[in-house]
Amino acid sequence: MTGGGWRSETGDRDGSPEQVNERLSQPSLPPEERLSQPSLPFSRPSLPSLPPTTELTDSDVGYSPTDPMPAGRKKRFRSLLIGGASVTFAIVVASGVLVASRQSDEPVAELAGNLFAAGPAGSADGRQLELNGVAAMGATVVIAGGEDADSGYRTEFFLSKDAGRTFARAQVRTPKGEPPVAGEIPRRLAAGPAGWVALGDRVGGSVVWTSPDGAAWTRQPDATASLAFGPRDRVADVAWTGNGFTAVGQTSAKGDFTDASPVVWLSRDGRSWERRAGWRLHPPTGGTLALTDVASVKNAIVVRGESSIKPYDITWRSTDAGNTWQAFAVPGKSRKPELTFAATATTMLAVRQEGSRATTYTSPDGVHWTTAAKIEMPGFRSLLRLTATSQTAVAAVETDSGVRLIRSTDGRSWQPAGTTADGVEVRDATAVADNTVVVGADAAHSGTGALLAVRDKAGKDVPTGIPNTSGSGKVVDALGTADGRVVAVGGANGDAAVWTSADGDTWRRVQDKEKTLAGQGRQRLTGVTPGFAGWLAVGSSGRTPSRPLVVTSADGESWRRADGAAAFQPGGTNPLIARGVTAGPDGYVIVGEDGFGAGTWWSPDLKTWERGMPAGEDNLVGTPTTRRWMNSVTSGLFGFVAAGGVTDPNAYGGVFIRRPTVWISPDGRKWSLTRLPIPAGVNEGWLSHIASHDDILVTAGTAVTGNGTGTAAFGYASVDGGRSWQSISLPVVAGEQSSVTAVAATPRGFIVAGTVGRPGDVVIWTSADGRSWQPEQPRGNGMSGPGDQRLTAFTAVDGELVGVGSTATGQGDEPTVWRRSLSSDETGTP
Repeated sequence: MTGGGWRSETGDRDGSPEQVNERLSQPSLPPEERLSQPSLPFSRPSLPSLPPTTELTDSDVGYSPTDPMPAGRKKRFRSLLIGGASVTFAIVVASGVLVASRQSDEPVAELAGNLFAAGPAGSADGRQLELNGVAAMGATVVIAGGEDADSGYRTEFFLSKDAGRTFARAQVRTPKGEPPVAGEIPRRLAAGPAGWVALGDRVGGSVVWTSPDGAAWTRQPDATASLAFGPRDRVADVAWTGNGFTAVGQTSAKGDFTDASPVVWLSRDGRSWERRAGWRLHPPTGGTLALTDVASVKNAIVVRGESSIKPYDITWRSTDAGNTWQAFAVPGKSRKPELTFAATATTMLAVRQEGSRATTYTSPDGVHWTTAAKIEMPGFRSLLRLTATSQTAVAAVETDSGVRLIRSTDGRSWQPAGTTADGVEVRDATAVADNTVVVGADAAHSGTGALLAVRDKAGKDVPTGIPNTSGSGKVVDALGTADGRVVAVGGANGDAAVWTSADGDTWRRVQDKEKTLAGQGRQRLTGVTPGFAGWLAVGSSGRTPSRPLVVTSADGESWRRADGAAAFQPGGTNPLIARGVTAGPDGYVIVGEDGFGAGTWWSPDLKTWERGMPAGEDNLVGTPTTRRWMNSVTSGLFGFVAAGGVTDPNAYGGVFIRRPTVWISPDGRKWSLTRLPIPAGVNEGWLSHIASHDDILVTAGTAVTGNGTGTAAFGYASVDGGRSWQSISLPVVAGEQSSVTAVAATPRGFIVAGTVGRPGDVVIWTSADGRSWQPEQPRGNGMSGPGDQRLTAFTAVDGELVGVGSTATGQGDEPTVWRRSLSSDETGTP
């Protein structure tokens, strides 16, 4: 397929630069919450008022550096230079730390899909598909996208060999034959005589997939993409251009794309890419410029750019494989960016939108252009998408009554090719034989949230569908324990779910007779805490704009909705997202996001709710370039402390970065922001989890390393209730990437869980005092092996530490339960 990007009246499909940057900056996995501590049975002493904003610039603020750890010889680790010099550690558990080290205390992990019952028969399966690109060669059609699976975003390619009538799941593997990691999203797809290529994104960079036939896909190594695609690049379009593939897009030195400049990438085979800087195009001086479209005719590559100043549409042509470029003009003038390209094997098409209609221009060589046709229809709003195969061009036009599809072989004569329902989002389309295949998003009419429509020559619907997902359909995100009851929350078959247990071994799903945990769209609980007034659980409701799912219970068995309160109603189109929850002497606190800013909610009794307030002007409120978000919160005698991140456009000479941040509140109502030092040896980072015991707090998260393609676990500890912080070292095997998935406090100290490697295996770090940490990599079922393994929450039950998580592969995902005995003879505690 060759063709250009699409636009609507509200801008590019992928959203504003800030929205796209935020999506790329955050892991694609849903938020994972840690166990919050139950409320304390005594009151908290009053604390002095907090300053409105504090910024720590000294990495040694707080207590003195920790003493060296005991040495060992089982496996060597390094600290990634986060918070200190590289140190050697061993997998041993010494006296006074979190878990027992005796040989008889072997940890036990098992796949636990059978332990957590699913929903009643006939409920929705909870699938959330994303279909981003479609391309065709002959009768073969490939769709690129993914699935928001229970334990993370899973890359998917779907193959049809009969012109879109039936689809099967294509195989996706790494060069070593392993399933790819979660959280990688293919967005652009192209096909040519040399094969197929897909380009997409992940945290910290781009991803390249290739296939010889569309049936078997290889996720190329990070080095393939890293050499050409930087962490601050965006790919807008890719096409086969005669002698290979050409991709176009933009880059930003600052990271917020207010300084966007054009980039061209070239590849013979889709695996090895060469980056061509924008200066070769000789763009106009002033403003920003992003390349949005690429097409080819008779070995001439044609690209289009959108400028922030006149002329808004700029086009170039190259006849020597991208070495030199000449600017040219398509007839007509642009009052705003409104031009797009596509090409068949013999004809270049340019379509310019002009108010309530569009004009098509054709060229045999990309130099000489002829006005070919007018595209007019009742209720014309905008041209959404223009694509072409070697034989046929397809245009998707938004009208007052829905999206209309039209086809042409020459750009002069256009024939109706069917319609789609009103309100759908068309992301790509292609022609294959007499059929037209359209993909995108359809929240209103599709149970999966995805759009897949196939229309025949007469424009009639061709019944088709995507294969059913694999996996358990269940996810367990968080744990809480109180009064001899363990509560686990998550989701099953599209609805939120709650399970209870007396021992952490056998689980029973609570009955939801009032349908409190069900609703339109996907429901999921990601955090839970007990407190003096009962249980509180939060998550996402699947509504638009996003609004928290908030439920309460007196006993952990019967639950009722609390998100009808005025405090949970979004203002305008700003989404409200609940991520973390805790309970303390002063009540209950929920933290998350409110549009561009951080959002907090407080209740003294689970009956009345109010929004949190900032102690300083910018403590909670954010902007598109100064975003704030909270991921987790903990409580104690110190009050409440939340962890998350902010985007800082003023760091490093104006480069737009994310940095770790904590918020402190003495009462859960008024919050003061503290920016923590960015760890040495990393580019940027944010905090995902926090836990506390007495006045000791531990918070940890994931940093971006190297040239933006690596990740590393990092963290901080405080011994004075969050007033001062010291970096801690979370070492991993030398050369491995790592991330953080959970932080918890237990009767014996602290535990941080994370992943190491790609795909990720479980790694845990334990500490008795929050300062010196010892790593271990559990082995066995659910902890290591093919796919992504992770632990996301912990609780202590009857002398055992119980953890929950998931194992995810390209074939599916499954909940995991992990147990380890807490030592009865350890005496060292925080």
